[in-house]
Amino acid sequence: MGTDHPQISLAYLPPTPRQTRIALACAGVLLLGLAVLIPFAAKPLPRISGFITAFDAVISVTDLITASLLLAHFSITRSRALRALACGYLFSAAIVVVHGLTFPGVISPTGNIGGSLHTNFRIYLLWHLGLPVALFAYIWLRDKGRTKAGVPTPTEIVAIVGIVGVLALLSCIGWLTLLPPVDPVAGRWLTVITMMICAAALSLLWLFKRSALDQWLMVVVLAMIVELAITALIGGRGPRIASLGFYIGRLFSLVTSTVVLTALLAETTRLYAGVAHANMLASAVKDSQTLSGEIELPKLMERLMTIAIEKAGAERGLLILRVDDEYLGQAEARRTGDQVEVALRQGPINGISCPESLVRHVIRTRERVILDDASKPNLFSGDDYLHDRRSKSILCLPLIKQSELTGILLLENALTSHAFTLANVGLLELLAGQAAISLENAALYTDLQLQVGLLQHLPVSAWTLKPNGTPDFVNQVWLEFSGQTLDFVRSRPEAWMAAVHPEDREMAAKSFWEGVHSGQHFAFETRSLRAQDKTYRRHLQQTVVLRDAEGKVLKFVGTTTDIDDQKRAEEALRQAQSDLARINRVTTMGELTASLAHEISQPISAVVSYAYGCLRFLDRDKPDLDAMRMALAGIVGDGQRATQIIGRIRSQFEKGSVNQEILDVSEIIRETVALLRSEAVRYSISARTELAADLPQIFGDRVQLQQVAMNLIVNSIEAMKDVDGIREMVLKSQRAENNQLLVSVSDTGIGFPPQLAEQIFDPFFTTKPHGTGMGLRISRSIVESHGGRLWADASSGRGVTFYLSLPSTIAANTEYPPLEDADEERGSQCHFVSGP
Repeated sequence: MGTDHPQISLAYLPPTPRQTRIALACAGVLLLGLAVLIPFAAKPLPRISGFITAFDAVISVTDLITASLLLAHFSITRSRALRALACGYLFSAAIVVVHGLTFPGVISPTGNIGGSLHTNFRIYLLWHLGLPVALFAYIWLRDKGRTKAGVPTPTEIVAIVGIVGVLALLSCIGWLTLLPPVDPVAGRWLTVITMMICAAALSLLWLFKRSALDQWLMVVVLAMIVELAITALIGGRGPRIASLGFYIGRLFSLVTSTVVLTALLAETTRLYAGVAHANMLASAVKDSQTLSGEIELPKLMERLMTIAIEKAGAERGLLILRVDDEYLGQAEARRTGDQVEVALRQGPINGISCPESLVRHVIRTRERVILDDASKPNLFSGDDYLHDRRSKSILCLPLIKQSELTGILLLENALTSHAFTLANVGLLELLAGQAAISLENAALYTDLQLQVGLLQHLPVSAWTLKPNGTPDFVNQVWLEFSGQTLDFVRSRPEAWMAAVHPEDREMAAKSFWEGVHSGQHFAFETRSLRAQDKTYRRHLQQTVVLRDAEGKVLKFVGTTTDIDDQKRAEEALRQAQSDLARINRVTTMGELTASLAHEISQPISAVVSYAYGCLRFLDRDKPDLDAMRMALAGIVGDGQRATQIIGRIRSQFEKGSVNQEILDVSEIIRETVALLRSEAVRYSISARTELAADLPQIFGDRVQLQQVAMNLIVNSIEAMKDVDGIREMVLKSQRAENNQLLVSVSDTGIGFPPQLAEQIFDPFFTTKPHGTGMGLRISRSIVESHGGRLWADASSGRGVTFYLSLPSTIAANTEYPPLEDADEERGSQCHFVSGP
C-alpha cells in the first residue's frame, strides 16, 4: 500500500482488535456450522417454489450496494484494487440475476434459457468464480498506485457498470458454450475446482493481509467455500430436488454478499459521524476564534451569551463572573424569535433572578449541573426560583481556567425537558475553557487600559518594555522632558539613552540589559538632559516585571523619577549634620570649661612654683645650680603637659576633614577620662577603667572617636549627678569575635525604659531637660562610618550600659578568646575617687 493513499477507507486502515475478534468469531461460526451440517446436508426436503428466486434477488441487490460503496471509495482514493473488487461484486450481481432466471419454475418448468437441463448448475459455478478472480486482481493491483483523475467520476462509474454488464453477458455465453451440460452430482469435480480457486484466493488474502477490508474479504471467501461444500458438494441433488444443504447453503450465500456490505456501511456511518463531529468541532473552533478575537469585555460577554443560547437551544442565559472574592451577575440573554437580546447588568447573586442554591453548589463543587426536568423533585427543589418559575431544563456550567473558577454560565429552557443534550453540553464545555481564557484576557485588557491611562497621567515618567527590552509605551512626561518622540523611543531598545549623560551611558546600558536578560527587577541612577533648558538632572530608573501563570515575562513596567532635588537635599542634610556635629562639640566645651581650668591650673601652678624656686636659688650667695636645673626641667615638663591638654581639647572642636590613622582604643579612653576627671570629681562619681592589655589597634579618626567617648562619659555623669546612692562609672575594653574590639561604658544613673533602647538614637530625641537630641545620633553615625556598631542595654537593673564595637586592623583569621575570658587579658587599671 502506498503511503500516499488517503487513510479514510477500510482498504487502507489496519483492523482494530475489536474487528479482528469479530472476524475470528464469524470464521468460527462458519466452520462450526459446516461441521454440524455435513451429516445432514444431503437430507431431502420439500421444494419451495420461489425460494431461490427471492434469495437471488436479495443477493443481487446487496452485491450491487456493495459495489456502489466500493466505487464511492474508489472515487475518493482512486485505487485500482478497489475498482477491481467493485467490478467483481458487479459481476456477481449480474450473474446472480442470470442464476435466478435459469432456475426451474421461474420462466419455464425446466428453467432453461436456450440450454440444457443443467444450465442453472453451470451458472451457479460461474457466479462463484467471479469474486475469487476479482480478488486475485485486487491483490495484484493493490501496490500499483492510484489512477489519474480523468473524466468526471459519475461518467467513469457508468462506464465501469456498462463494461462489467457486457463482460457478464459474454462470460455467460462463453461459459455455457465451453462447459458441457452436467448435473451437480456428476459435476462435483467442478465444484471441487471452484472451491480450490476460492481457497487460493483465501490463502493469498491471508499472506498479504494489510487492512480491515482484507480481513472481511477472508470471511467472505470462507463463507463461499462453506456454501459450495454444503450446497453443491454434499447436498447437491440437482435443481429439481431440494435438500437441507440446498436451503442452508443459501444462508451462507447471504453471508458472502452482506459481510463486506455491513463493514462498508459501518465504516461509512463512522465516517459520516466523524464528519458530523468534525463539523461540530469546526463550528466550535469558529466560535472559539470568535471569542478569542474579542478583547473588549462588554462585546465579549454579548458574543458569549449569543453563542451559548444558539448552540444549546436555550431561552434564557445568565453570565456570572468572579470579581475579587465575590461572584456577580454580569449579563442576561433572552431569545426572542430568531434573535438573542443581551443586557449587561451587574448585581449580586441574591439580587438577580436565578436558582441561587444551584449556582452556589456549582461554585462550591466546580462541577456542571444538568436538570433535565427541573419541575420534578431534585436536589434543588426547595429553591424559590425553581418553585415559582417552573423551568423545564436547566444547565449550570462552570467556567474554569487552570483550575481557577472564573465564572458560571446558567442556561434555561422553560418549555422543553431534556433540552440540553450531551452533544450540546459537550460543545458548550469545549467553549467554556476558551470563554474562561477570553474573559480573563478581556478583564486584563480592561485593567491594562486603565493602567495605561493612569501611567499617562502620572507625575513621573512611566514606560513599559517588551520582553526583549524594546519600549512599547512611554508617557507624555518623559517625552516632554527629553524632547524625544514616541516613534524614536520605540525605534530600538537603547534609543531613550540618547538623553543620558555620556559618562553614564555605559553603566546604564549594562544595568538595563542585565535586568532584561535576567528577567528580574532592576534599578539604577542616571543624569538625563532636560530639553527645555539643556541641563542634566539626576533620575532614578526602576522597573517591576509582569509574568504570566507559567512564570514567562510578559512586560517590564518602569518609572523614571527626577531625584535631582532630593539629591541636593541629601547633600545639604549631610552638610547640616556635619555642622551640627561640630556645634555639638562646641556646646560640650562650655560644660568642660571648669574641668579644663582645673586641669590646666595644675601644671601652671607647678611652673610658677618652679620659677619661684629658681629665683630663690639665684638669690643665694652661691647659687644651687643642680636645684635650679631640676626646677627648670619641671617647668619644661609641666609646660608640655599643659600644651598637650590644650591641643587635645582644641582638636575636638576644629572643623576639618577626617584624619584616618592607626589608633589605640585604650589610649583614647584614658585621654578622655583624664579630660573629664574634674567633672566626675565635682559630682563625687567614681570612675574605673578595666582595659585589656595587648589589644589590637584600629584604623580611624582620633578626634571623632574621642568625641564619641566624651559624649558617652558626659551622658553617664549627667545621669548620675543627682542620684542618691552609689555613683559609679565603669569603662571596659576587650576583644570580641570576628576581629572586633568591644568597649562598654556602664553607670548607675537614672537609666531609661528598655523599650527606648533604639529610640534614644533617633535624631532630636532626648531624655534630658535641656538636651539637643543629636549627641547619640551623631555618635552612632561616627561609629557606623568606622564599620562598627553602637547600642545601649538598660535591662540589667539600675543604670545603663553603652556598647561600642569596632573592627581591628589585624588579619581576619586571627582567633579571639571568648568575651567571658577577656578578664584574663586585662592590663593596667585606672581608678580615681573624689569626695565632696
